[in-house]
Amino acid sequence: MTIDRSLTLSGTRNRRVTAVELVRDVLRSSIIRGDLPGGTRLVQTEIAAQLNVSTTPVREAMRDLASEGLITLDSHKIGIVRGPDWNEMSEIVEVRRALEPIAISHLVEAITPMELQEARTLADVLAAEEELGTWVQSNTRFHNVLHRATKTQRLAGMLVSLEEAGGVFVAQAQQLHPEIRRRAVQQHFDLLEAVAAKDIDRAIAIQLDHVKLPLENRTTG
Repeated sequence: MTIDRSLTLSGTRNRRVTAVELVRDVLRSSIIRGDLPGGTRLVQTEIAAQLNVSTTPVREAMRDLASEGLITLDSHKIGIVRGPDWNEMSEIVEVRRALEPIAISHLVEAITPMELQEARTLADVLAAEEELGTWVQSNTRFHNVLHRATKTQRLAGMLVSLEEAGGVFVAQAQQLHPEIRRRAVQQHFDLLEAVAAKDIDRAIAIQLDHVKLPLENRTTG
């Protein structure tokens, strides 16, 4: 198992991070990019040595990744990268499409100008970003800004969890069908425009189409 340490720069270059965040970002990017495919064993001591950190942040980062569904932890605390199960993504999309109309209604009423600007900044970043792992993580941050801007607790928490669980599928879908990214980027700007105009119906329609993008062009589950 070899981890591309350059991802510590690409994944965190725009923000200050803790050791736990650094390890989590590097591992998440490596999994999303496919550098650590399904079945790969993640040994804490090996990761700590490669990233020049102690095993404590590695252990915490691996727990976070397990909670996101990207890895499983065995009884010896060794992580195993999960392979993408597209039935799981179908379920994620189904649940999100049920929740998004409620969330958008809250979002349009509750979002602040500062939150809207933060989302716009991330949308611009996504329009320019080329590296897949970094794009997916920035995409997750973009949507989580909007989820949290609903000012709900349980609803936002559920959507954040679903957003993070869907990252590996978003990445694989773009690898198979690169045109999906162009459409996703445009939908980000369209969504922000609708939210700023307080056009709830248009925002809902855009978001419902957006969340099912990773499932397009798939003929198997």
